[in-house]
Amino acid sequence: MFLNSKKPIEMNCSLCQNNLDAYIKGSLSSALETEIKVHLKTCDECSHLYNAQILADRIIDSEKNTEPNPFLSTRIMARIENIEDPVHHSQRVINILRPALITLSLAAAIFFGVMIGNLSFQNYNANMIPAELTMIDDAALESIDILSTEQQIYDETGR
Repeated sequence: MFLNSKKPIEMNCSLCQNNLDAYIKGSLSSALETEIKVHLKTCDECSHLYNAQILADRIIDSEKNTEPNPFLSTRIMARIENIEDPVHHSQRVINILRPALITLSLAAAIFFGVMIGNLSFQNYNANMIPAELTMIDDAALESIDILSTEQQIYDETGR
């Protein structure tokens, strides 16, 4: 192209703007670099574009050179794990209530088992009369009233 030729270069805004990156990096020929430098001093539009590009390059370089916080990923992962979703929360409640419900169920089963066992055992005992009670002769027994009356008489007479 005509950039490498020995002919004098006619600098315009389009040519200047197309070569700004190479000018900033310093990879242009000395003749073209001089032409762009002169054009930047005379053209406000190209000068503003050049300053904006320099500023953008500085910001990008500063971002590239920023040291990342070594604990950033740990903090982010901890926050992600601490976010409670409804499924996780309900699962936690179920895990807490499960042992209580099992204990309650076992206690109820034991209680009802004992109650059912006692119901059948009481009916069995009601029909059976102990041997001692069958040998007692009710007619030969003295009445409680007679005994209490004799006790009162004894207390009154002192004998």
